[in-house]
Amino acid sequence: MKKNIRAKATQSSTKWVGRNANDKFSKLAKQNHFRSRAAYKLDDINKKFKILKGAKFILDLGAAPGSWLQYISRFSKANSLLIGVDLKEIEAIKNTKIIEGDFTSSEVWGKLDEMLSGNKLNLICSDMAPNTSGTRSMNHINIMSLAESVFLFSENFLDKKGSLVIKLFEGNKTKEFFNKLRLHFKEVHFFKPEASYKDSSEIFIIAIHKI
Repeated sequence: MKKNIRAKATQSSTKWVGRNANDKFSKLAKQNHFRSRAAYKLDDINKKFKILKGAKFILDLGAAPGSWLQYISRFSKANSLLIGVDLKEIEAIKNTKIIEGDFTSSEVWGKLDEMLSGNKLNLICSDMAPNTSGTRSMNHINIMSLAESVFLFSENFLDKKGSLVIKLFEGNKTKEFFNKLRLHFKEVHFFKPEASYKDSSEIFIIAIHKI
């Protein structure tokens, strides 16, 4: 049984590596010096919803390895404050502040307060996902719990008229979360970027203009 499990894991890993090697967004990321193809998910989102327009104070949660931070730093204004938070270490990015830690902890909240100097965030992005299992329903439940944490975090740190971008996995709780955000934002949209794999349940919720 263990041999079969290891064999399946090896096959899955080989398939993933092969798919990424031949993927146009992986190639673009390499050509344009992004740390991962995920930069093009944010590119799709920004082109569609203009989330970076007018955003001066920006936070990326679950920012490692840093491709979203790279993208934002290239397209945001020179006087912007860009902060990335992750449990993992992130290699330095120009004009970006990095916090290593759990975004729900009082320690991270204190560091953010200090960096923001009394200001609120105009944009919070989250490409976070929990460690996935072989069960889609469990992956969905786990990422929805994470999304709820991001929303609660945003209630303290997101400015009026600010926007929120959160990665989800499709499932029976996504509509409920959508309806919840509609009570707090003028516009709420589901969006699957072209750069997301077609066979993935990944989808993003974009909430615009906090009420």
